[in-house]
Amino acid sequence: MRIYIETYGCALNKSDEALMINTLTQRGHVLVDSIEEADVIIINTCIVRQETEYHMISRIKFLYEYCVRTGKKLIVAGCMARVEPYTVSLIAPTASLVSPQNADKIHFAVERFERVLLINGIRSRDVIGVCRGSNIVPIPIQEGCLNSCSFCIVKYARRQLVSHSIEAIVKAVQEAVNSGAVEVELTGMDLGVYGLDLYKRRVLPELIREIVNSVSGNYMIRIGMINPEHLSYFLDELIAILKESKNVYKFLHIPLQSGSNRVLKLMGRRYTVEEYRSIVREVKAKIPDVSIATDIIIGFPGESDEDFEETIRVMRELEFERVHIAGYSIRPLTSASSLRQVNTRVKKKRLELALKTAMNIGLKVREKYLNTTVNCFITERNKSWVGRLSNYIPVVIKKSDSIMFKYGDWVNVYVDEITFFDIRGYALKS
Repeated sequence: MRIYIETYGCALNKSDEALMINTLTQRGHVLVDSIEEADVIIINTCIVRQETEYHMISRIKFLYEYCVRTGKKLIVAGCMARVEPYTVSLIAPTASLVSPQNADKIHFAVERFERVLLINGIRSRDVIGVCRGSNIVPIPIQEGCLNSCSFCIVKYARRQLVSHSIEAIVKAVQEAVNSGAVEVELTGMDLGVYGLDLYKRRVLPELIREIVNSVSGNYMIRIGMINPEHLSYFLDELIAILKESKNVYKFLHIPLQSGSNRVLKLMGRRYTVEEYRSIVREVKAKIPDVSIATDIIIGFPGESDEDFEETIRVMRELEFERVHIAGYSIRPLTSASSLRQVNTRVKKKRLELALKTAMNIGLKVREKYLNTTVNCFITERNKSWVGRLSNYIPVVIKKSDSIMFKYGDWVNVYVDEITFFDIRGYALKS
């Protein structure tokens, strides 16, 4: 069969796509680049935010109508297939559904004439989808979460904690590096709980050390999101790894979500602002050049002007190198959806101020790089080559479209421009 796949959403979804591709090509199926060429169309869905779900519904409707007209088969995979099968069935009655946990069984839906529903089950511990041939590859190390955040719908799509074995992850990383990856992103819903189900303890630092010691090649590891309440169990060991290892970016993604303890409680988060502040200060004190990213939700139900101001205050105080800001989005099945919502106009105004604050902070923390020479690791090429500092801050190399670097090269760059997101400059002759 000729298969067309389009994927939306997070790194876990990209890994699921890789798993589907590996399964299908091993069985002799062929990937194509357009719906017109395909016998079977797969849409790998995301529903993390309301506007994303609206886009998914629109896209599924379009693909379903196209498949009805042309006699092709439609498969809806990903989080929407697991969380909202009834909605999918209303807009695409004959489409097959495949949940994230069944990505490696996608061939059952592809090869059977009748409608197939694979929406239950548990993910295999030793099957990991690897995006072969890519210079940046996400490697999922776990799925599921032990938190009960009142705003989150993803926990219903990937509910059960399933950690992949250290052996399987090391094998997947080596496979990615062998196929050309120079950046490996260890990803999951919450890396802080990695190993609890399999090894009965949190073993993220042990996993990273095993990868660094066992996987040969020229590559850097980026550690994915860790919820703050889990960091206290292994913070010292993780700091030691970031300081010592040349293969690990000095970068941590620690979501704050709100600078108000009252709002954190409404969110169902299991830490206080004071505890969060202590973690960030300790990391920055012990690793001076570390880069910390965070997530913040603006306009959560019940958020007052004072709560919002507390969030802005924490942003300015901790000076995050990167802030992912999102306006609160109502999600079905979540307890926050039943709370009294913040006025849309008020939310928009707060969101604009938060974004402006994040941009100003981004410029401030990058000022130290202006008119200096930095060393960056080449990971991407768009119109220009793009590299990363050892702390993951992006470096855009100007007028480099005709320069022949290799992915994985370390290049000296003179920085003459900064933005809130990256630094920019010219490559120096080695």
